[in-house]
Amino acid sequence: MADRTADFSDLAGTFQRQWETALSGWWDQVLESPAFLSAMGQSLESGARARGAYEKAVDDSLERMHLPTRKDLTRVARIASLLEDRLLKVEDLLLELKDDFAQRISAAEEEAVKARIEAAEARLELRERLAALEARLVDGSSEEQGA
Repeated sequence: MADRTADFSDLAGTFQRQWETALSGWWDQVLESPAFLSAMGQSLESGARARGAYEKAVDDSLERMHLPTRKDLTRVARIASLLEDRLLKVEDLLLELKDDFAQRISAAEEEAVKARIEAAEARLELRERLAALEARLVDGSSEEQGA
């Protein structure tokens, strides 16, 4: 029984290969045939013409109804794309300006802090000098009183 199944399987495989070879050869002949290729070209050409005529008729009908045609929608989409590009450039510019402004503010704040520190140091120096002068004045007036 196993031999019959194996024989049938081999026979089915042989038929399959012969069928594929024959079909492949036939398709090769058909696809290389100038008559077939000419007929396919004409069919594609007439299909393209019919589609073009249909699209023109649809566009004409839409135009008569004062509705946007494909040409109008394409133009609007192009304008929207250009506007989006401009908007993105403006956003990038604003981000750059924001970063530059933040850096300038930070630098200004740093300079202001430094100036306040320097002013405080100057006041301390003046206080110390004033205290030294007062001490000298007090010492000078006490010497005059004692003399």
